[in-house]
Amino acid sequence: MYLQSYLENQVKNAHPLDHVIMLYNKAISCLKIAKKAIEEGLKNPENVKKKAENLGKATEIIAYLQGSLNIEKGGEIAKNLNLIYDILISELVKANLEDNIEIITKSIETLETLKKAWEDIKTNLNAKI
Repeated sequence: MYLQSYLENQVKNAHPLDHVIMLYNKAISCLKIAKKAIEEGLKNPENVKKKAENLGKATEIIAYLQGSLNIEKGGEIAKNLNLIYDILISELVKANLEDNIEIITKSIETLETLKKAWEDIKTNLNAKI
């Protein structure tokens, strides 16, 4: 109970950039679970469930991030992120259908690179305060 309350408080009081970083962390975590489920074998129904649920969660998170973009205010960066999110979503659907670990691995790498960029932005903002 205490942990749940702590986590809720952490999310409520977080900076908007922290929210974005948390979403990236969760999507990456979900993709790693899905990848591991495929690696362990999909003859086990539990692994099939883990793969599908976690690829679905990661896709939902990416769609949420995409939906939160403000193309007008964000300009070229928002347009590029929109395109990246489109590609990631398409690739994750393909990975789910084909049980393709390589696509999942590349998607994790892409999300980790984007997360690092957001972390750098946060660090630069904190340095200016």
